[in-house]
Amino acid sequence: MTFKNLSAGLLLLVFSNALATELDLERVRVQLEHPANGSLMALKEQPYLFASGFNQFQRWLSVINTSDYSVQQLSIPAQAQFFDQARLMGADQTQLVFWATDGLYRADLSDGSYQRLFEVSSVHRVVDPVRLRQRGFVLDLGNGPSDFILPDFDSVKLVRQQSDGSFQQYALQLPSLIQTWAGRRVTYEPRRHFVVDTNGNGLKDVLFVDQGQFLAFEQAEDGSFATTGKVLDWQVPLSNERDADQRNDAGRSYQEQQMDRLFTVQDMNGNGIADLVIEREMLADALDRNNQYRIHYGRQTEHGLEFSAEPDTTVMTDNVPIDVVIGDFNGNGRQDFYIPNTNIGVGTIIRVLLRGNANLDVDFFLMDAAGNYPSRADFRQQARVDVSITNVRFDLPLFQLADLSGLNQKHLLVGESGRLRVYAPDERRLFARRGDRLELELPRDSSGVLITDVTGNGKDDIVLPFDAQDDEAHRNQVHLIFSR
Repeated sequence: MTFKNLSAGLLLLVFSNALATELDLERVRVQLEHPANGSLMALKEQPYLFASGFNQFQRWLSVINTSDYSVQQLSIPAQAQFFDQARLMGADQTQLVFWATDGLYRADLSDGSYQRLFEVSSVHRVVDPVRLRQRGFVLDLGNGPSDFILPDFDSVKLVRQQSDGSFQQYALQLPSLIQTWAGRRVTYEPRRHFVVDTNGNGLKDVLFVDQGQFLAFEQAEDGSFATTGKVLDWQVPLSNERDADQRNDAGRSYQEQQMDRLFTVQDMNGNGIADLVIEREMLADALDRNNQYRIHYGRQTEHGLEFSAEPDTTVMTDNVPIDVVIGDFNGNGRQDFYIPNTNIGVGTIIRVLLRGNANLDVDFFLMDAAGNYPSRADFRQQARVDVSITNVRFDLPLFQLADLSGLNQKHLLVGESGRLRVYAPDERRLFARRGDRLELELPRDSSGVLITDVTGNGKDDIVLPFDAQDDEAHRNQVHLIFSR
């Protein structure tokens, strides 16, 4: 396979896949003035791609115009800590917004200025001056424009946009989680939130877990929110925060421990009703553990959502998951799992010491027409994690799924050592046995690779970020692989 130069920084890649179609891929190299080691975010409905970066002295945010590949470095509000995108009243397209210690800001990309939309306190009282990352603090609660959820120490601030452009704040009565550690270290962790209609009235509520209970803050007909949570009588077992606090400084043994946590709330079987996915972590000891994902299918009743105490189907892992991704991989409307995992045992430790890498197994579990998952993975692909003990660094390989053809079927992308293999979708075994090989510069650590539709043509694109530790020829660049 060869590259053909079209223009400076632009290459055309063409190869055929097992579906007897051709994928036309264009690559663009964009040089930044900083490492692309923060976050990547494509702005919906506008040709802009944001890349943040940092070192121990400074932080940056650049915007790439994907119409002409020009780059502009943006000024960052002094108090900003995170960024995201939102729909704002009076704006036709999505906007770049910053969550700062003193409120929420909107950026004006035409001149690089920004304005504060509203003031609000949050758990982030002090700015990290050398970090700026994307974080999902924007919600869609059903009234058109975006809403915002900003956790504070003793409550969660829910901010709703009003039709006149103002913002209404609700202090949901739920404190952040706090942990103290040896020495003077104290951490505050905001609780995960989920958006789901819990009572069946057609309005989206905000769901949390508190002390092993499901806690819903319900939306009223007028769009307002209750600030006191309602404990839901869902008979699904959950561990409370104390049971899940697995730290050896409390003298607790790791042996034969079991912890149940809410992993996600979403429609898994495609029937339009929200389901629960509970992650059960089972520990034989500190190293020997595995995870089970227990799916409870939702039922709409006159009282709202209800679930059975026992799971309707499960997914079991043999080793420790590095990540868990849920998505419809084969376009049948049902949600599947892919789970990268590795066996953290004595053999793995020896391999890391001798070779500087560890094996990574990626297992795929597909839901069948009856709504069940198999007891063993439908498909397994292997990759390798490079480990640098000297630099205390784990470099994850490129391992992603992407709909490159726009047919709602995923291709499997596996990249190692400057080589990308693309495995086409296969009706019989999920992915083709043999992948098309593409000689391609890849980041040292591919954990930050972004798969998204940058061009808006219904096909996924690949965004590769390179940082200051990558090869000098590609250092501080962003490579965009477009599906045409």
